[in-house]
Amino acid sequence: MIARLQVAFFLAVRSIFRGNTWLSIMTMAMMILVYINLVFTPSLLQGVIDTANTKLVDTLTSNITVESSKTGELITNVQSLVDQINKIDGVRSATAARTASAQIEFGSEQGTAEISGVQVPSFRQVYTVPGYMIEGSFLQPGDRDQIVLGAQIAGAGKTKLELYSDSLKSARAGDTVTVSYANGVKKNYTVKGIYQTEFIQADLKALISDAEFDSIQPGSFDRASAINIKTKPGASDQSVISQVATLRSDLQFRTWQERAGFVKSYTSSLEVVNRILRVVALVVGGLTIFIITYVDVVNKRRQIGIERAIGISSTTIVSSYILRGLFYTILGSFLGVLAFMFIAVPLEKRYPFNFPLGDVYLALNYGFLLTNVLILVGVSIVSAMVPSWRAVRIRIVDAIWGN
Repeated sequence: MIARLQVAFFLAVRSIFRGNTWLSIMTMAMMILVYINLVFTPSLLQGVIDTANTKLVDTLTSNITVESSKTGELITNVQSLVDQINKIDGVRSATAARTASAQIEFGSEQGTAEISGVQVPSFRQVYTVPGYMIEGSFLQPGDRDQIVLGAQIAGAGKTKLELYSDSLKSARAGDTVTVSYANGVKKNYTVKGIYQTEFIQADLKALISDAEFDSIQPGSFDRASAINIKTKPGASDQSVISQVATLRSDLQFRTWQERAGFVKSYTSSLEVVNRILRVVALVVGGLTIFIITYVDVVNKRRQIGIERAIGISSTTIVSSYILRGLFYTILGSFLGVLAFMFIAVPLEKRYPFNFPLGDVYLALNYGFLLTNVLILVGVSIVSAMVPSWRAVRIRIVDAIWGN
């Protein structure tokens, strides 16, 4: 067995280093491209999925949403509950919010929006929205008669916005808008700032301070529509939910995955496309090895016949072609990994692809890179074995005479 492997190794090395140099270089270059093709698009799509999920959590849902278990009722004694939640292991911060539907008017334009009264300091700890201001500034605690608008509501003169036709079109920071609440209160606000997260659902909200909300709905003091919890990296959402559930019995919980809605459908579709593209890339890689081996076997049929005539077994000859295929695959994949990590990823990070939800970066996952190397190795073994095994099945005389 060892002797056969030694002979197969000798034949493979001899074929690689004494064969056509340019053919070896082109084969190696092809394997590098096959590997990069295998990981590039899936990594990009994974980057899109990661970006969508991150923006969903950071700008709209947080990790966990706590609501009253009684339909249509607000959570009571909110501040005490928020303080207790903040002490739970795994919780980074919690913030309460009250919401109300309202109609916003600016000049001849009008539209409906969800107005949220937020606790500004804790809101900044849970959400990244204040970091996306494109005009003016974010709210300060105690701000009165001021409102911050999402770009999809304000319009801000950005005619390329997805919902620009339904927006106020030209509302800018410093302008005055009129807000009519469902409880009959009608009030003018100065637009303190406009934010654009590039996540449409988040950009469809309008924010006022909790002090301002108290003046609109005095009966909702120390109550909240929801408490949003940001967990620490690595913390288990279910563990946090279990601990919060022990504080009160009148609460219900939803994780960000349960609130994902259309984002979940969107990312699920991308994952299906991702799997299809990976299969296609593997087939292309397998066919590349198959064609290279097949052409080589056809050109060396007489040599194979002579090798068998002098006593080299068919298994040894097939093994030599498999070893040669493994050489090109492993070395090509290794160079492909280096090219992806040190050329493609840094270059794409400098010039990122811009999707509707913002800049998207290639997802770098070492386990994913190694898995694809192993899969490509498996495919190359089969692709090299099939044509070489067919070649050694013909009669020795026919092989030598080239029949």
